[in-house]
Amino acid sequence: MRQMTLSLLAASTVALAACTPAASRLQTVREVGPEAVVGCTELGTVTGVPKLFGPFANIGLNDARNAAKRAARAQGATDVVFDPIPEGETIVRITGRAYRCGDDVAAAPLST
Repeated sequence: MRQMTLSLLAASTVALAACTPAASRLQTVREVGPEAVVGCTELGTVTGVPKLFGPFANIGLNDARNAAKRAARAQGATDVVFDPIPEGETIVRITGRAYRCGDDVAAAPLST
């Protein structure tokens, strides 16, 4: 019984660890307002598409933001300014502008 519990614990730890790298990479791309990117280099437009709607719309919107941040990170961005989202509308795509601010060497484009 103890062996099975330890095996289950180890498998759960590995499964959770598999999710961590993507989340930690996204933390290097900040979601900021336009005033925070004055003097930064604009890198381009990024988009994300929510895949969940209805009662799960907030999860879908969060996933779309993360997809846009991954795209920004791939361009070498440190910051993203998302376009405003009109309240009460169904969101089918979010759009933002990716920027590189400062001398952040950690923000070099990700290799694919």
